[in-house]
Amino acid sequence: MAAEGGTSEERISEFDDDLASEFSALLGVDALRVLKRQQEEEHQERMKMRKGFNPHMRSEAKRLKTFVTYDTFRSWTPQEMAAAGFYLTGVKLGVQCFCCSLILFCTRLRNLPIESHRRLRPECEFLLGKDVGNIGKYEVRVKTPEKLRGDRARYREEEARLESFENWPFYAHGTSPRVLSAAGFVFTGR
Repeated sequence: MAAEGGTSEERISEFDDDLASEFSALLGVDALRVLKRQQEEEHQERMKMRKGFNPHMRSEAKRLKTFVTYDTFRSWTPQEMAAAGFYLTGVKLGVQCFCCSLILFCTRLRNLPIESHRRLRPECEFLLGKDVGNIGKYEVRVKTPEKLRGDRARYREEEARLESFENWPFYAHGTSPRVLSAAGFVFTGR
């Protein structure tokens, strides 16, 4: 998970300084100074924003829904950003990773969101493929108790269903195992 203190103070550069000098020559302005000012403004916005793991954005489909109002002229598509772990924050078209809380305000033409994510936060547990509770777009599956581990009768009682939640993952603690077991659900361990 994202460290609460260590990563919040970091400065993130989303711009290519080489391109800034090319733009300066083409436009006749000091593009590097403009970009540095913009980076400082974005850093100030990052400092104000919530940090840490966001369990409400574990679902890729839910992340994708945040892009309903996103400008379509951007270089990254909403599908690419949601698949890379990002959701739209609503602050200056910023996107944030649900796991490591990396916040980006700029979409780059030269690479994909997953590449920027890997470059800026290589330690992100979502990117490393660890179990952080990500729910892929097509990953929702429901099994009936009869098909679980061949032990039908075991889960007919609510108490047995509740016991199946013994290893309930940290990211799902907002959902009550007691409520789920009362509704007939069991935890399969995945």
